Amino acid sequence: MAAAVMQVDDRSSTPTPSIARCIATLEGHEERVWHCAWSRDGRQLASCGSDRTVRLWRRTGDAFVTSATLDDAHDRTVRRVAWAPCGTLLAATSFDATCCVWRRSRQDDAWEILATLEGHENEVKGCAWNASASLLATCSRDKSVWLWEFVDDEAFELLTVLHGHEGDVKTVDFDTCSSLSEDDLLVSCSYDDTLRVWGDDGDDWSCRSTLEGHASTVWDASFCATSNGARRIVSCGADLSVRVWAEAAPGDASKWVQLSVFENAHNRPVYSCAVSGNRVASCGADDALMLLSFDVESGALAKLGRVDACHAGDANAVRWNPACADMLATAGDDGVVRVWRV
Repeated sequence: MAAAVMQVDDRSSTPTPSIARCIATLEGHEERVWHCAWSRDGRQLASCGSDRTVRLWRRTGDAFVTSATLDDAHDRTVRRVAWAPCGTLLAATSFDATCCVWRRSRQDDAWEILATLEGHENEVKGCAWNASASLLATCSRDKSVWLWEFVDDEAFELLTVLHGHEGDVKTVDFDTCSSLSEDDLLVSCSYDDTLRVWGDDGDDWSCRSTLEGHASTVWDASFCATSNGARRIVSCGADLSVRVWAEAAPGDASKWVQLSVFENAHNRPVYSCAVSGNRVASCGADDALMLLSFDVESGALAKLGRVDACHAGDANAVRWNPACADMLATAGDDGVVRVWRV
């Protein structure tokens, strides 16, 4: 099914007023910070990095304090962290080919390792929980996506292994926001320049659709939903673009169309993108944070503003606070996490 694709090319060098103000710089990591993630209630922020640690920060208003340092699970870079909806489980993936799941005690707020998931052949790049926390997805440089079932709140069992990508799988994301979703839906991004949408067909999981359009590595993607629950996916990649995808028919994950493209969102590869209501944030190898307006229904993107040198080095991740619409966090090669008011 063909669709008109709106294209916006941001080559203008005209200065724009800063649209975001840094309210906190969180220091503690000894090397680059690869990723950060908020808990659903917005009160906790997790970060991870090349120093092989996961750090937890507790938020009170605009103030942040370190609440825990998890440093005894991995012997190589920790690449990504993901909170389960309950806020007491945290998954972390590592270049040591494992994914560690931590659980917080309700009694003394201490963290313990619940499970170490093994099986990927090499670096585990990403992870994501579904809305009920019954499934955890992991992805790897070995070109595969693994689905783990969380059984009886105690153990993980391998449900299936998904093959199809022809390159590293950079990240995964579950659809947790669409009211039309009768089953779990997962998107994966890859070095092969594509996104794949996966779903449960009853007997097993399979690829529902392959999304082609990016001209280079797809680094990140995130689901969002329209007012009637129809699904959208926002993605970004090494081709410097941010793109919006939509189901050709609401509720039918087998056919997707590209709604819009924001070309040259950054001057170098775009590593991360995140959606909050009618705004998209992105960051990348040009050390910048970009804010775009987002018409969820039409998919239209337009520049709101840009923060140059949001980090002293690559900006590796950006994530909105789910409980505070004007707050987001970024993670960078300079070893810090920054929190911003938009």
